[in-house]
Amino acid sequence: MMQLFAALALGALASAGDGAADLVVRDGRVWTADPEQPDAEWVAIMDGRVHSLGMGEPPAHLIDEDTVVLEARGRSVLPGLIDAHVHLAGAAEGFALLDVRGAASREALLELVARRAAATDAGDWIVGRGWSAESWPDPRAPRADELQAAAGERPVVLVRMDGHSLIASSRALELAGIDAEGPADPAGGKIGRLADGQPDGALYESAMGLVDAPSAADTVEGRRALMRQALAQANAWGLTQVGAIDSRATIEQELVPLDSAGELTLRVRATVRDAGPTLSAWSRALAWLDRPRTLSPNVELLGFKGFMDGSLGSHTAWMLADFDDAPGNVGFPLALAETGELKTLIDLAADRGLQPAVHAIGDRANRTILDWYEAIPVERRADLRPRVEHAQHLAPEDVGRFAELGVVASMQPYHKADDGRYAQTRIGPVRCATSYAFRDLVDSGATLAFGSDWPVVSADPLLGLAAAVEAGTLDGKTFVPEQSLTLDEALTAYTRGAAFALHSEGWSGALIPGYVGDLVLVDRDLFASEESLAEARVVATVVGGRVVFARD
Repeated sequence: MMQLFAALALGALASAGDGAADLVVRDGRVWTADPEQPDAEWVAIMDGRVHSLGMGEPPAHLIDEDTVVLEARGRSVLPGLIDAHVHLAGAAEGFALLDVRGAASREALLELVARRAAATDAGDWIVGRGWSAESWPDPRAPRADELQAAAGERPVVLVRMDGHSLIASSRALELAGIDAEGPADPAGGKIGRLADGQPDGALYESAMGLVDAPSAADTVEGRRALMRQALAQANAWGLTQVGAIDSRATIEQELVPLDSAGELTLRVRATVRDAGPTLSAWSRALAWLDRPRTLSPNVELLGFKGFMDGSLGSHTAWMLADFDDAPGNVGFPLALAETGELKTLIDLAADRGLQPAVHAIGDRANRTILDWYEAIPVERRADLRPRVEHAQHLAPEDVGRFAELGVVASMQPYHKADDGRYAQTRIGPVRCATSYAFRDLVDSGATLAFGSDWPVVSADPLLGLAAAVEAGTLDGKTFVPEQSLTLDEALTAYTRGAAFALHSEGWSGALIPGYVGDLVLVDRDLFASEESLAEARVVATVVGGRVVFARD
């Protein structure tokens, strides 16, 4: 390990001599994700790609004085982990926002706001993210006036952890022109109101856009600086490739320039989001996407992100029947889904060879998007690999349709640890039986691609693995353990499955000679440890044979 840290201090790997590898990991429990050779004890990387691997000791000629050697000492070595669903811009912005994830009650949340207010100039905004009231002793979110009292003269916006609703202070609502007189609920959104018509501070889905809070960084260089922090954090979690669902501006102004400067330490497969609430706006976005898909060596365009509905936590998931705890409410489809224009957009994108990745949480949202995908001609559908993002709550008769239609179930297992605290209250035990249906989907032959939805939750894949395998929830209970996977199956969803979803299989997602030299060293043998997978930590992350993260 001393040689590893010496190489890091120099800032780059030294070139290997003839026949020697750039990097060798030895004495490991190597899980390769290759069914033909599932296990190994050493891996050699040369010229950025896996050169060879095997059991026992690596051949002596692979190691010379310039080779970086990682001593695994019986610990797990994995292919570079792939997160099929992140929002890099949001993750980067999170480093500058008020983090309220730790608030265990309404009072604790208001105290965090008051502390930030004490360090914020009067009139300046306080913007935060991450609250969730479901586990609070009293699960009522703060009203607008309560937020304002905590913040003094400062406008406040706090986005819920799922990103599908927010709470705004009285001053923030005033600046947005929201009062008892209006405006009316926008298409695909809702303004929370008290009995007298006054806004209570809650804004749902598209209504969130009515409040124009300032961004965390107002310059391109400021945003790039935050993005560097996000990249470093992703590498520390063992991520080597991501499906980045981000705006055109983020892709063009941050990711591509960072890659050109040699600072992009992830392989990015980009999906464009947030083009606008109208079909005409998306048509312009499709025109932008109609270009060579390789934007830089490590940034590739895949397609577009659409939305069917909202979230379970915000009661905006589109369900086939009422929420158990909100009679008369079945959620709702979002703007383009409600008008059916999203189907038109999917067809337009399919004609251009662009992969659709559509958010669907509720069982009705999932059924509808599967119906729309089924209308795509079979051969074109096979080429596109359409994705359902989240696929959280499925009607039993729809589970098998993913495999039948060749639709990728792009799911985020750590969401299960959160939603599992309150899902039975929301939709009852019968519908929960096919919530987060990992087991049923795998058994039916569907492709399962795992990710996180970062920054909605942590992108640490070890937390995701724990949720998928152990079924634990954030409050120490379990949720639908019958849908759990084996560790091998869950790792496959973070490697080969995610690579398939991102059209990067055949060169990534496994440790196979000729594949990219991306790998992760963990601090224990994951297959032998009796502790929770959530207790494990990444020791080193390698991208293309270069160590991009090493734990002291």
